[in-house]
Amino acid sequence: MPAPLSNRRRKAIASLTRRRSRRRHDQTIIEGRRAIDAALDGEAPLVDCVVTHEALRNPEVQDLLDRMGVPVYTTDADTMDDLTDVATPQGIVAVVERRLVDPDTLPSTLGPDATLLLLDGVQDPGNVGTLLRTAAWFGADAVGAGPGTAGFYGPKVMRAATGGHWALQLTRTESPGPLLDRLRRAGWALFGADLQGVRADAWAPTRPSVLVLGSEAHGLSPAVLDRLDTPVSLPGAARRPSAESLNVAVAGGILVYEWIGA
Repeated sequence: MPAPLSNRRRKAIASLTRRRSRRRHDQTIIEGRRAIDAALDGEAPLVDCVVTHEALRNPEVQDLLDRMGVPVYTTDADTMDDLTDVATPQGIVAVVERRLVDPDTLPSTLGPDATLLLLDGVQDPGNVGTLLRTAAWFGADAVGAGPGTAGFYGPKVMRAATGGHWALQLTRTESPGPLLDRLRRAGWALFGADLQGVRADAWAPTRPSVLVLGSEAHGLSPAVLDRLDTPVSLPGAARRPSAESLNVAVAGGILVYEWIGA
């Protein structure tokens, strides 16, 4: 049976809306029925769950709670508002452990046919979450974040990824150059999105390989660009007076399809 949410646990869960607390406790929050259902399907490491008295009467919520196998706490709607950063909470949140792989172990933990999508300074959380979702959909093995990339476990990224976290190995590095060097020594091909690269429709990707996406404003960092085996481009129409660049999540979706989905 669910137990009342204590004040101490309420404060601990509410603190996870802040990046510093997420990193200190190595935990984050999942919000809503669909996100929790995806986490259960992906065997995410759930810690506990909080549900409002009203949501507890919902049969779909009851089905989720029956599958959880973790402590469940009840609270009122006002307290639930303090536990999330969304305007209209769905009455249920879960705490889950963050899963990040040591980047030094990637060449040995991923298989001989592996694929790694590396984000190099992709700052917008919505784009990062969408790219996680895309990578999971097309079957990438791992996604990495370089300096300046939004955190994988922030609330906006979690919502945009819609469960993609649990289908991927995730890693973060402050030194993408040395990581790419290690992957090359292990036999990986290094690809990256760049306007001066080979056209995507003429690209012949191999595996194991990494595909690097940079920010819309600055592109790939020099440390990454100088190490690529093959830069890949998505040239636009000859006349596009009102469009400076392609959104990185859109470009990433096209390139990931060409890379591993075709």
